[in-house]
Amino acid sequence: MSIKELIKTRWTVESDRITIYPYGWYFVISVILAVLFIGFTIAVYVMEPYSFGTAMSILIPFFLVMIVLFFASGYTHVVFDNNNFKMTKRWMGVVPVVTKSFDQLHGVNVMKQSTGGFNFRIYPRNDKFGKGVAISSYYNKESHPNCVTFTQEVIPLIHRYLDMNSPLPEQKEIITAYQYFTESNGIYTYKQRRLAMVILFIACIALGIHECSPFAYSMYKSNALRIGMLVGPFLFAAVFLNALFMKIVFDTKQRIIEKTSPARWGNLKMPFEYFQNFHMIRKTTNGAYSGTEVHMIFHEPGEKNTKSMMIRQVQNTKKIDRLVEEIKSIMR
Repeated sequence: MSIKELIKTRWTVESDRITIYPYGWYFVISVILAVLFIGFTIAVYVMEPYSFGTAMSILIPFFLVMIVLFFASGYTHVVFDNNNFKMTKRWMGVVPVVTKSFDQLHGVNVMKQSTGGFNFRIYPRNDKFGKGVAISSYYNKESHPNCVTFTQEVIPLIHRYLDMNSPLPEQKEIITAYQYFTESNGIYTYKQRRLAMVILFIACIALGIHECSPFAYSMYKSNALRIGMLVGPFLFAAVFLNALFMKIVFDTKQRIIEKTSPARWGNLKMPFEYFQNFHMIRKTTNGAYSGTEVHMIFHEPGEKNTKSMMIRQVQNTKKIDRLVEEIKSIMR
């Protein structure tokens, strides 16, 4: 079996049960550890033959335990049982470490890494934008065959299980005062965080001007660094300037959503009727949570692919819920 086969997401679907194996990369790690251990053993035997027995008597049990634990962790799976209406994550396929009833689960969403990779996770209702439980391996692109099959076969079935056992919807408050939009004659304009953009724009311009002066940090550095320090700040300044004048408008009279920017990056104009759902992308930087991107997904009739419009990156769950509810209220 190839490495790609080992690390891809595997699953089985029965009449009332879905079992997902998203941790196949542990098998790969265990093999790597085994190879390193064999190489280390040979090196110790060649370099220190007289102390080989003493050293190995201590290291062999440690390495064997590590290899066995990593290999066994590859059998960790997540079960969605529609008979007892529960999701269970079993470490090594045996030990239940997470158990949630279906009415405690919010749904499946994407966690995006700063490196560009992503995986699918199931989130509880009380922490809809938290860490969640991984139910897939990591993918580099949405067109990966295993990812496509998983999103077509498994995720809709999980949501069907959850919908069958979802509690009664909570009564939402009627929104009369908007936190994220300003209204004028039926046109709702999204409030941009302009202060942050202004500060970042000024900082980049100041750095660029400094690097053009005789006191530049990169004056006596390599040519590549010199060019980067001269061009980079002004490029970033252009990005922040574009973001500063970006507009997102909801026109309730024409029932159109439009996102515009001076550089036309990410410009999009869609009727309300093409809106499908919201897509939340939880982002991490070096393993630390850095915010959740709120996207609106649209599908034009006759088009094969959907189109996404990013509205905002938010870190607080209540703020995300509020933003979504305001958009739903405007589009009613």
